[in-house]
Amino acid sequence: MSLYSAKDTHTLQSVLTVSELTAQIRVLLEDVFDRISVVGEISNAKVYPSGHWYFSLKDKDATIPCVCFKNANQQIKFELEDGLMVVARGKLSVYPPRGAYQMIVTALEPVGIGEWQLAFEQLRTKLEAEGLLDPLKKRPIPLFPRKVGVVTSLAGAALRDILSALKRRNRNVNVVISPAKVQGEGSAEEIAQAIAYLQALCDLDVILVARGGGSIEDLWSFNTEIVARAVASSAIPIISGVGHETDVTICDLVADLRAPTPTAAAELVAGGHAELLERWSNLSRRLTESIEHRLADAHRAVERLDPTSSLLRYQERLQRFSLRLTNYQERMLRSISARLSNCEHRWHQNHEKLLALGPLNVLARGFAILRKGDGTVVRDSSQIVAGETLEAMLYNGKLKVRVESAEDQWY
Repeated sequence: MSLYSAKDTHTLQSVLTVSELTAQIRVLLEDVFDRISVVGEISNAKVYPSGHWYFSLKDKDATIPCVCFKNANQQIKFELEDGLMVVARGKLSVYPPRGAYQMIVTALEPVGIGEWQLAFEQLRTKLEAEGLLDPLKKRPIPLFPRKVGVVTSLAGAALRDILSALKRRNRNVNVVISPAKVQGEGSAEEIAQAIAYLQALCDLDVILVARGGGSIEDLWSFNTEIVARAVASSAIPIISGVGHETDVTICDLVADLRAPTPTAAAELVAGGHAELLERWSNLSRRLTESIEHRLADAHRAVERLDPTSSLLRYQERLQRFSLRLTNYQERMLRSISARLSNCEHRWHQNHEKLLALGPLNVLARGFAILRKGDGTVVRDSSQIVAGETLEAMLYNGKLKVRVESAEDQWY
């Protein structure tokens, strides 16, 4: 006898297993949230050996578990990092073993920085931490390389520019070309293999890794870890000439020397030979000029040793000295004559002054000078007594006179 009623039978038919319910929820979620974009911060990031990425997207109030399968994350350039703000694109689904919903991510975009630039900075930081960018580890480029390896595309203009520059500046350089794709899928692996091939050639002096300019996407093969490590592990010095002068790649940073263009890379290789030729030309010119100067000095010295030349030189010197002596004599005579004339003129002037101031002019007018016997000049009658003998000096001659009387007034 059955213990279940009809109602109970209907209830049993409506019961779902866990798997069935989970499957229905999964279909519902994937149907409603088929194409969504979510911004958040990456946390608990893990990369499994299978190549799948597992992480969570979170903000201050919620967290969403996420998975990005290998076939999707291979298209993402940057590496997964905790704390990175991203926009995740994909759909919601359910992970049946745990009965938890999760977001299946098909694309990731960093917030605030481009995907390519972020991938570049991440690899640069990683290699720098390993010391691969240390300037002290850069090896010197040989001054006179005899054999040069070139890694580039056979179809690109970079190869033509390199060969043209080498031919122009140093025809003695032998070139070994190791061709590789420099753009697109598989190109990074081909570049690394081309470098490894040249490593096997023991007689290479330097390797050029080059390609022409392009967008960051075009140059991305030279920003990959496989190429960076191939360059860093090279036993032969490497010059990187990728893109234009403004383009900087990871390959440039790891290489022993960076050239702004493929042509410049070739010129750096051939520069030692060209510089040597230029230096030789300058030294040759300076040596020739020095020899010419020495010969000119020697010629002048020989001329000085010639007796005839010496006599002529001394004769010329005597003539110059004689002319200078004559000029000095004339100047001296003119100076003496001027001095004498000046002195004579001054004498006449002073003589006339003395005559004008002297006593003879007064005596010529009839006056006389009286002097006592002791030579004292008589200026006042009080100096004289009657009977005293005086000497009277006249214009012409002198007289002895006796004083009969002396009066105070003469009128």
